[in-house]
Formats: sequence, structure tokens, C-alpha cells
Amino acid sequence: MLQITVLALTKTEQFNLIDCSCRGDNRRGKAGCIKEDRTSRKLRLSRDEKMKMTIKPLSTIERAIRSSKSKFSTFQKVNLPFFKKNFQNTEEVQDEQHRKCMSECEEVQNNEIQLAEIPLTFKQNLKEQHFAVAGKQLINREECLFSVKQDGVGSSKSLVEEEEDNEESLRKDFEELLEEVWLKVENSFDFRTENEKEALKQAVLVIQQEEEQDRRWEGVAEKERPPWRPRCYRRTHDSQLQNMVQRRMEEANLDSNTDIKSSIQKEIIGKGKQIKEDLLHIAEHVRSCYPEENVCQLYAKLYHQEFCATLREIADYGLSDADCSHVLQWVNIHYPSILRCKELIGVIEYEQLTALLPEYMLEPLEEQYLTQIEDTLQTWCQNILRKKKAEPELRDRCYFSPLATDVIKCVHGAITSAQKVLGSCSKPQRITYQIKEFLISYQDYLKSVTESNQRNIDAVLKANLLCIRQLREYITTHQKLFPAHLKSDCMSLLVSIRELCHGYFTKSVHKDLKGMYAKLGTSEWLKHSEHVCGELLEGVNTHIQKLIDLDKTCLQDMVSHLHKEVLAEYVRTLMKKKIKFGEENIQQAVEVLCDNNQRIHTLFIEAGSNLYDLKNVLPRLAELLTIKDPQFIELELVNLSKSYPDFSEAHVCAWLHLRASLSTSELRMIKKTFSDLREPNAPKETDNQEQDPLYSSRAFFSKVLV
Repeated sequence: MLQITVLALTKTEQFNLIDCSCRGDNRRGKAGCIKEDRTSRKLRLSRDEKMKMTIKPLSTIERAIRSSKSKFSTFQKVNLPFFKKNFQNTEEVQDEQHRKCMSECEEVQNNEIQLAEIPLTFKQNLKEQHFAVAGKQLINREECLFSVKQDGVGSSKSLVEEEEDNEESLRKDFEELLEEVWLKVENSFDFRTENEKEALKQAVLVIQQEEEQDRRWEGVAEKERPPWRPRCYRRTHDSQLQNMVQRRMEEANLDSNTDIKSSIQKEIIGKGKQIKEDLLHIAEHVRSCYPEENVCQLYAKLYHQEFCATLREIADYGLSDADCSHVLQWVNIHYPSILRCKELIGVIEYEQLTALLPEYMLEPLEEQYLTQIEDTLQTWCQNILRKKKAEPELRDRCYFSPLATDVIKCVHGAITSAQKVLGSCSKPQRITYQIKEFLISYQDYLKSVTESNQRNIDAVLKANLLCIRQLREYITTHQKLFPAHLKSDCMSLLVSIRELCHGYFTKSVHKDLKGMYAKLGTSEWLKHSEHVCGELLEGVNTHIQKLIDLDKTCLQDMVSHLHKEVLAEYVRTLMKKKIKFGEENIQQAVEVLCDNNQRIHTLFIEAGSNLYDLKNVLPRLAELLTIKDPQFIELELVNLSKSYPDFSEAHVCAWLHLRASLSTSELRMIKKTFSDLREPNAPKETDNQEQDPLYSSRAFFSKVLV
């Protein structure tokens, strides 16, 4: 705030005023400043005279008395001494200054009225919290004072004492300003009003001015620069912020949640809340006071250092499983979420901060956490298996067991939770080994069921067939959670468990159909094939109807499995017969095979089987009975082995034995050629666990045991 006063001064008085202004608030020229009585007289001009005055632009003399503007504002860093003038001695300097002032006074003499600007003093600026202006005034006094000292003050005792007094006064003023600046910085967390924010802005400007002034004194000999340079305001500022953050973290209140019993958890939560609250305040209120830098990142770094120290001190001691988990949650979940919240996005770069815990401290905590999760998960799964052995329930007229859904929920929850707590997708993979352990126990349980005499075996197995399918779908859908070898082991176990359950049902089917299988490949079969095949299919359909209380997808699996086994038993029965088809009945046998194949295929497809490729098995085998040239037989056998890699030499001999027209030597030659030309290492679909081997027809002949 400036006071505007209209003065009518003589040339001599104007010179004296300039001389006083150039020397600052604490220095006076020999002539002294304008006498109080003369100034008072001029200030008592009548109101009429004031109204007649013409206000003119600021003149050179008016600009000269602005004490807030440094007369060395344009000097640059040069070789010492950079404040010295180009005159030979102090008297020449004074004469030159006198001539300049007199010249300026002559220009003013032609003006009747002159407008002068009286700036606020340093004390006034300090009181009004104009810290930047006050700091500039001190810098100007510093430059003026040390310019004179470099030029020399002579040997006059009075001049030396005067300069020493001015230096001491300047030092005290700097200390007074510094005290106000640090007070405003100290109150960074307490202010809310715009005036308080403006005061902090002014304090920050002082720090920037002082840093710039330190740089301007660089290279100047220590004896020729102020004893307080460099002041290193920036380093002091950062140190003060560090002390403030440290004190606030030490004074952070423990979390008041009564549900939390652990003092360690309460301490961590309390400090975490303090960090969030303070950083949000900095971003909202303090950030704009530091336009030249990202002060939020500086504060984040300081809080990060304090939080690191807290967690490392805690981690040095043995932690309970609950506290261990809590520490890891803060490392990988809660703390990053605080620094990445929407209010701090773009102002804090979390990735630039160091790790909260070093690797050598993190690894033991992770091992403790994973071990605890594995033990807990194993206990859960065993409890689920034990509790779900009760009577299965009917849902929508299908048997159901919640065993799989409960296990999957526990396993998936443990894995996803561990991924978040550990901040990694790969480290928690070891948890999935508990599924393999569970499946081994599960297989033992179902095996004991099939061997028992309990009355509800059918219901238990039907309910668990759905569980098996759900577990398989989970592993297939979440492959990334499982190491490759573990996934393969689990899928193989599930196939074995399903085969165990399917085998229990198909065993009774084959037992009931044993008499009907015996008629295949006989003369009765050739003469009354429609009746024999119809009787066989009727028995099959009866058993299929007993499976309708299976879940729809499980029923499809069961029917597909039965489709493959019935057809395999059909082919095996023919291969085991001692009958031979001659020229007179071989064509009839081929027609019967094709007709039976069509009827069998239609029954199973309509019942829900998905093994459409099995419709080609009997027709291709029948074709081998019609080919007369042994070389063409060899070629067809090789093609057949490409479609069914498990079609072996034993199958070739057993099937071609049905042809009476082939001699023993021809059979031997065909067998040798087949052995030489087949591809023993052909890839199998069953190697790909994503393809359910149940629905692969390539492994059909492995079911045909000869």
C-alpha cells in the first residue's frame, strides 16, 4: 500500500531526498533529509491549490526514490569484484552521482508540481505481510551496502562504524523476515482463508528471491560478499517440511475402530489416514502457493520416507498372521490407493517413489502369508468335503451338490485376495496346489462310495458328476491361475474321477446287455439283425431313462460315454468271434453292419450324445471287408490309423480275421506293411486338456480290448 503525496520541492531538497532514498531506510546523507518543518509547510497547501495541480507521469527522480527496486537488478555474474564501478576512487563516484542528481533536478525545476511516490518501509511491508517486497528491499540494501564496501569507505572511523551499524541492522532485518517466512511455512496445514494462502505465497516468493540472490553471489570471494551468503533458504525450507511431516506422523492418532484389537494395525491405519488427510490438504490449499514446482510430490516423498520407516520398524519384529497380512495389504493395496486417488492424480507420481519395504524384508512376510493361506484353504476344503457327504438334494428334478461351488468360492477367493495382497499374479499360483490335494481326497471319497453298499450311491454319484464338471470348467476358464503342469495334473484327475463315476453306471448297463452282445456276429445276427439290434438298443434305452435325473450337461456326458462304450463293445464282440465271412455272405454282413451303425448312432444322438464322429467307425471297418486287393487294404488301414491313432496291429489282425478269402501269408504281409507305414507318434487331441477327451473319437479303439 503506497501513500501518494504532492510535493513542491526546491532543487536542493530534491537532491537530498534522492540521496536519502538511495542509501535506504537505515542510511542518511551528510545533508540529511528534508527538514520536518519545510515538509509540513508544503503539505499544508490549500485545497484550491491542490485542485489546480496537474499530475504528470513519473519522472526519472521519482523512479530513483523507489527503494524496492534494486539499482543492481541487471548485473550478471562476472569476475570479481562484480559490484565495483569504473571510477578511480570514491570521490569520483560521489561527484558523478552528484552531477546526475543535479541534472535530474534541473528537469524537475521546470515543473510547478511534481507527484512523488512514497513507498512503504521494510517494517510496514513486513507488518502488511508483503514479504516479497520486504525481501526485495533487503536485497537492495544488501547490494548497496556491499557495493560501497567494495568501493571502499576510507579510513574515517565514523564511516566504518556507520557501515558496521548498517550491516548489523540489515542482518537483524533479514532474521526478522526469515522468522515470518518460516512461521507461514509452519502454518501450511492450518490455514484456510485466502489471506493466509496469500501470505504463504509471499513467503515462497521470498525463498525464491533468496535462492536467486545466492546464485548471484556465487563466485564472489568470501571476504567480499555478505557473511550470510549463501543463505540456502531452499535447503532450510525442505528441512523444515521434513520436520513438520515427521512431527505430524509421530502425533498421528491411533485408529479408533473398536473392532481392531491389534495395536500394530491401529498404528498403521492412523498414520495412513494422516497421510491421506495431509496430502489432500496440500493438493487443495498449498499447491497453488508454489507455482514454480510440484510441492505435492515433495510432500509425498517426505511422508513416504516416514511411512517406510514405520513399516520397516514393524516388519523387523515377528508378526502374527493377521498383522503380517495387514502390513502386506498396506504395502500393495491401501497405500497405493491413497496416492493414486482421483484428487491426487496428475500431482503425485507414485511410480517415482521407492518401495515401502525392501525385497529382503518383503519375502519373509510373503512366505508367512502364503503358508497361512495354504493351511487355511486346505482346512476349508476338507471341511467342505466332510460336510457335503450328506444326502444329495433334488433341484429342478436333478440331483445337486454345492460341494464344487463352495470349493471354487474358497479357492478363487483365496487366490484373488492373495493377488491383491501380494501385488502379483504369479506369486499366489502356489495356492492352487491345494486344488490338486483336494481332488486326490475327492477321488478317494468317491471311490469309497462306489465300493460301498449304501443305498443312495446313484444319487451321490449323479450329484457329484455335476461337481466334477463345474471344477473342470473353473480350471479351464481360469487357466492363468494355474502353472501348466499343475493344470494338466488337475485335469487328468478330474477325467479319472469322472471315469470312475461313469464306470459305475456303465458297468451295470454292460452286465444287463451281456446276453444281447453275445448274439452279434452269429448266424442269427445275419438272418435277424433287425431283431437282434433292436433288442440291444431297447436295453440301452432302458438304462438311459434311468439317468434323466442327471443335470442336462452331465446327462450329455453320460450318454456320450455310453455311446462310445456300447459301440466299442459291439466291435470288440465281432473281433473276438471265430466266424469268417465268405464270398456268399460277406456282402450281407457289410449291409448288416451299416444298418446297425445307423440305428445305434440315431439312438444315442437323439438321447444327447455329442460323439457325431462315431458314425463313421462301422462303415469304414465294413469297407475293409469288401476290398479284394491286399495293397488297397493296406492303404485303407493306414488311412484308418490316421483318423484313429490307437488303431493297432492287434485290431488289424482281429478284424481281417473275419475275411475267409485272405490267406495267412497275405494277412502277415498286410500286418507288416501296416506296421511300417503307420504313424506311431501322431499327436493326440487328448494331449490338449482344453479338449475334453470324452468327446474325442480319436481314442475310440483304446476302448476295444482284444
